[in-house]
Amino acid sequence: MKGRVILIDMPEDRASQAALVIDGKLEDLLLDSPRDTRIQAPAPGEIYWAKVERLVPKMGGAFLTLAPGLDGFLRDAKSIKEASGVLVQVVAYAEPDKATPVTSRLLYKGRRIIHTPDAPGINVSRQIKDEAERKRLVEAVESWTPSPANREPALSQYAAMHRDGGFILRTAAQGAPARELQVELSWVLAKRSSREGLTRGRDPGTTAGASLAIDQAMREWTSELPDEILLTESATRLVLHPSEIERRASADLDRVMRVDPDPDPFDHYGVWDEIDRLKSSRADLPSGAWMAIEATRAMVTVDVNTAGEFSGGAALTANLEAAKELPRQLRLRGLGGQIIIDFAPLPKKDRRRIEEALKSAFRRDAIETTLAGWTPLGHFELLRKRERRPLSELLS
Repeated sequence: MKGRVILIDMPEDRASQAALVIDGKLEDLLLDSPRDTRIQAPAPGEIYWAKVERLVPKMGGAFLTLAPGLDGFLRDAKSIKEASGVLVQVVAYAEPDKATPVTSRLLYKGRRIIHTPDAPGINVSRQIKDEAERKRLVEAVESWTPSPANREPALSQYAAMHRDGGFILRTAAQGAPARELQVELSWVLAKRSSREGLTRGRDPGTTAGASLAIDQAMREWTSELPDEILLTESATRLVLHPSEIERRASADLDRVMRVDPDPDPFDHYGVWDEIDRLKSSRADLPSGAWMAIEATRAMVTVDVNTAGEFSGGAALTANLEAAKELPRQLRLRGLGGQIIIDFAPLPKKDRRRIEEALKSAFRRDAIETTLAGWTPLGHFELLRKRERRPLSELLS
């Protein structure tokens, strides 16, 4: 089953769900919270008009009220005052019993373009190496003008946003026609205008709406054009009937979209079977070795086991397989924060090979991860951004 396939569904029990399958293997999974869940966990990207409750100068930040019963923490709060209102964006899921981390430096993400209102200038992804292409992309953004089809107030407002704000051209922008880039630029400016209009100056707790799995999948998994995007009938109303501006910005995606006659493509592609395996702490490796991945309140622990083989070669093989597989397992399980890996016993001379394998594996992973290094006890420590809710919570 070769190829890159995106599966999108809108089941009855949750707003949306999406899976990325590459060559028959589940590589990524996004599930919205169950519709009837009582756990209110703001997702990264959500925007709130918040009230400043208390400044904490020693921590360089401030505690905010995002909504009744929902606190946020703004790390850089040098220019705000207590009791004032501030527009903030969630940057990560909160750790248990801690305030939700937020920032006042908002980002409006599109598939190819990110708009940065507080960071003027045009930057191009470092993954785009060709200087002529980099120049072409910058010129496409610089030469943008508002569409005359817009109403006059919006036209002048978007022009001001374009002039005063900044833009990041993502890797997916490479090779895209200038017109499509400019249409998407219009869309991210419209997105900013809409979301700020819904929230700014209102009571704390006013949000511009939840970030859906379906949106993230279409934005983040299409930097490389998939072979197919398979939609269930229930998902077509959001994906096949976008606004005119979105349709023109994603013309290349239209060519690979189709409605899947299978009522449950997740079942057809074995996604549910993989989810059942993810419910276990055990993750099997090709050689017969395995990892035990367990989330505690304070951290995630990973224990690499050689399945009864005690030779040095067996340990090194198991550790290298674990290093390669770990980003996928953490991504699918939605785990982040502090991660401690107890590799199978290995001599210090082999540590460099393990480090290089980890760097290579996490370099291809979209979630920000810092490799902190070896601890005095011989474990390896990672710090991973909490961009997702744990799968165990979403399935409970």
